[in-house]
Amino acid sequence: MRGPSRRQVQGQTLVELMVALAIGLLVLGAVLGSFIASGKTARQQVAVAEMVENAQLGLGLISRELLLAGFSVPTGLSPSGASLTRAYAGRPVFGCKTGFESPRTVGAVVCAAAGTDALEVVYEATLNNTLSTAANLPTDCLGNGLSAVAGVRIAYNRYYVASGSTGRGELHCASRQGASGQPLVDNVQGMTLWFGEANAATPRAVVRYVGAHEVSDWRLVISVRVCLLMRSSEPVLDAGEDRLSYTDCDLVQQSSSDRFLRRAFFSTTTLRNQMAF
Repeated sequence: MRGPSRRQVQGQTLVELMVALAIGLLVLGAVLGSFIASGKTARQQVAVAEMVENAQLGLGLISRELLLAGFSVPTGLSPSGASLTRAYAGRPVFGCKTGFESPRTVGAVVCAAAGTDALEVVYEATLNNTLSTAANLPTDCLGNGLSAVAGVRIAYNRYYVASGSTGRGELHCASRQGASGQPLVDNVQGMTLWFGEANAATPRAVVRYVGAHEVSDWRLVISVRVCLLMRSSEPVLDAGEDRLSYTDCDLVQQSSSDRFLRRAFFSTTTLRNQMAF
């Protein structure tokens, strides 16, 4: 019986082993690279979804308030009979380009020397347009029952951005009731406001959008444009990625090196209670 040949019994050569090892490493590297890339993409998608959700919540809260701005229950007709009289006829909104000196002040709010945009929304609070307390009182933005002044309960809700306990920016609300401001939405890096002013000739049309420091008459404001600059809760970008740069609320390209994802979100709300008919 003929035995196996020398070629049949000899093992793989060192060169063949090295080639096989190199091919295996290439395949493993490709698999690991794909896994890492998909994981990074998934983290960024989660961060974007979180920013969108937080932005929608913040803009929705402010928009709802702006729809109430200037509201007051009619109390009768003017002497001429051409319009309704109301218990509150003051400014529907007020803003500060440099923030509020003390958002919780019981009196009229004052602009700070430096800071970021802040907004005050004023309207008559009722059981129909706010949540009620256990004592069946209308509430401010923090859920505090509002005291009546001359039989009317007016809400002065003040929105601004401040750092929270974690050091991250948050959208806060404070009230003229004097309670400390409370966070509403997390990961809000900044807020920018533009106020749409009408004039006596065209009381139902915006003739210009301006910052709070340029408003000539707050009673002529009939629209507010809000931008929230959102930031991801965790650093999800790698050094050198294009998205380290972002466009801020003023549509200016900004650069960042902290690997956090940022995006500006906009909303415009008409103050329906200020539209003259």
